[in-house]
Amino acid sequence: MESTSSEDEGSLRDNHVDLNNENMEHHLAMEVSSHFNDSESLLPSHEEASENNEPFIGMEFESEEAAKESYMSYASRVGFSVRISKSRRSRNDESIIMRRFVCSKEGFHMKKGNYEDGKKKRKRATIREGCNAMIEVIKKYYGRWVVTKLVKEHNHVVAAPSRVRYIAPEEYAGMEPFVGMEFSSHEAAQMFYYAYAARIGFDVRIRLSRRSTRDESFVMRRFVCTKEGFTPFEENFDESKKKRNRTPTREGCKAMFEVIKKDSDRWIVSKLVTDHTHDLVIAPGKVHYIQSQSEVVVLAKSGAVNREKSAALTNSKPRFGDKFGGLDSLSSDDQGSRTDLTNTYRNAFGFEETQFLLESFKKMQAESPAFFYAFQVDKSNCLINVFWADAKAKMAYYCFGDAVTVDTSCKENKGMMPFVMFTGINHHCQSVAFGFALLTDETEASFIWLFENWLVAMCGRTPISLITDHHEAMTAAISSVFPDARHRLSRDHILRKCREKLSNLYFMHGSLEASFEIEFLKCVDEPETVQVFELQWKSILDKYDLGENSWLQFLHNIRHKWAPVYHKDTFTADISLAEKPESLSMFFEKYFNRKTSLQVFISILDQAMAVWYEREALEDFASSCTRPTLKTPSSMLKQAAEIYTRTVFDVFQDEFVESLGYFADRIEDGVISKYNVTKVEDVCTCIVTHDSSEERTSCSCCKFERSGILCRHILRVYLTVDVRVLPEHSILKRWTKDAKNGFVLDECARYSDLVCHVIRFAKEGSTSLDAFNIAKQALQIAFSEVLAAKKDIASR
Repeated sequence: MESTSSEDEGSLRDNHVDLNNENMEHHLAMEVSSHFNDSESLLPSHEEASENNEPFIGMEFESEEAAKESYMSYASRVGFSVRISKSRRSRNDESIIMRRFVCSKEGFHMKKGNYEDGKKKRKRATIREGCNAMIEVIKKYYGRWVVTKLVKEHNHVVAAPSRVRYIAPEEYAGMEPFVGMEFSSHEAAQMFYYAYAARIGFDVRIRLSRRSTRDESFVMRRFVCTKEGFTPFEENFDESKKKRNRTPTREGCKAMFEVIKKDSDRWIVSKLVTDHTHDLVIAPGKVHYIQSQSEVVVLAKSGAVNREKSAALTNSKPRFGDKFGGLDSLSSDDQGSRTDLTNTYRNAFGFEETQFLLESFKKMQAESPAFFYAFQVDKSNCLINVFWADAKAKMAYYCFGDAVTVDTSCKENKGMMPFVMFTGINHHCQSVAFGFALLTDETEASFIWLFENWLVAMCGRTPISLITDHHEAMTAAISSVFPDARHRLSRDHILRKCREKLSNLYFMHGSLEASFEIEFLKCVDEPETVQVFELQWKSILDKYDLGENSWLQFLHNIRHKWAPVYHKDTFTADISLAEKPESLSMFFEKYFNRKTSLQVFISILDQAMAVWYEREALEDFASSCTRPTLKTPSSMLKQAAEIYTRTVFDVFQDEFVESLGYFADRIEDGVISKYNVTKVEDVCTCIVTHDSSEERTSCSCCKFERSGILCRHILRVYLTVDVRVLPEHSILKRWTKDAKNGFVLDECARYSDLVCHVIRFAKEGSTSLDAFNIAKQALQIAFSEVLAAKKDIASR
């Protein structure tokens, strides 16, 4: 015997809504970007993706749709389906201000009264099991949607799908439904009808299902237009309670699509009505999540198609869904067009996401004239690259922009958002942001565009040093845009690549006493001269017979780009902390991938930056209100404690204490004297040069040049020559408590004031062609005068 269940009365595994909510006619779709990857491509493995978009209390979204998208994506990966259980509307304008999304197995089925009418009642299949998993989002006064309630645990088994596939409805552009049409599964039939509905211009819900009483598997499914039936009328028994006027959403539409399971495990279209009682409207991009035991198919709407093309195949009767959608059955022409389509979307953002970014950035710039952004489009006028930086990023760069890291770690993982970040180190040795970018194109021209716009946003000030991962196009762009900056490759990135390229060596020679990794690290970090580095490098090649290793040959050819000994005299703000400043790479790996909408991405990025700013403010307060404990009663330490931040003072004090264990032997006398500074147990010595006339001191270890903190060798010489206070030139403002003083009141204020005047000037100058010509000429004259004045000031 078989059992029948109405989908209007219960939510099934692939029905992500509360069908009892009359306002949820469009529940099977949600607004998202039309940007998706090739339909055959897979997301990262479930183990990697399960960490992405993990919901948490306090998580913010740009809109209710973004929250729904995020939770449905999370549910699809974990292995459950979602419906909307509860909503709350504003009494002012009837807009939705609260949504509660629950597992489809939440609650229990209501028992219906059995009226003795002589009819035999069928046993209903149990679908809901009282699961408590849910997420609730509330719209706050400032416009964002915030997660206020969250339950992750399920009282039933959840099975993560083996993969997630993204498919475009256009792949069904040549297919029209007909009675007798066959599918390999009800999911394939559902996917086809959803694609057909998205192309034609209506939304779908599941109206009726029938399950087998043997194993409760589906044997019939009926899909209908969301305007099927009529909205039920509710009597108001309590006159004291005011009932809201609900907008009717159902219009009695008869359109439907029913499939039944045959003995051969094929699904056949048994009933079909294609006529609608209402106008068909093709809505902007929507997504359907269709979940089976083995995989999740995300059916994304990417745009209109040629309807004339689909009419030619109406009378044919192919068998669809052999590969959960029949993609392998496409002709070569269809495959080619699909490749072109997906390549277009792989290399560009969708129209809606472009609009979202543009509107968001315009709003930010209106609120803060110092906000800067730039877009780059391809020949098809599709957005491919975008860069932005706010006033806080500019202020941070003004104070700490001497050493900049271009973090492209997210781009190494093809499943991640193509995010690029300019970062640095503040006076508390914390990471700070200097700008952000989304870069889908990795050509030299794109990197030049990115660096030039970043330089404009940073008022044309070039950094002393630039640290990047190895990328030939980026290296060429840096040489073009920053010819005077010292460019070096990230040491950590090189070492990670070595672990990949030389994994066999790391495994075979991995003993703790004398491992290959330890020897290689010593060769990289310890040499004080280029000669010592070359000798140790050759020694490793000979010991492990690596003379013909192509990777090590390549590293040796570019050694001047990454080996620390070649950059020991270049400022990099590296003061050798035990804990490295945090990066956003781990944060992004946890919360983002290429399927994350830009709305969610920007929202959570803002939250991450807010945490960074708050952490910096807390450390500013702690440094100004507390005094560190001095390990020795030295006047120099007391001076340093008053000047430096707590973190930097700890580093300086460690160097000072260590200097007490060194010996300084004078090897040259005179106004400029030289000292040989060494420790009894050390083999290596450092040469310190002291100029008593100018009170300038330098050391061969170049720690001060590299980090801006005096080394123990110089501090030992200071004790020898009786220097009791730090010379002014040895104190870098960027490490002091006053590092940020001056910018906000001076340059930032002047910049914002000028921008306001320029905007007002542009509004008046664009009113007519004559006014435009006069305004443009006046600007050119004013600009040349400003450049001349700036040059004169610099020469004086």
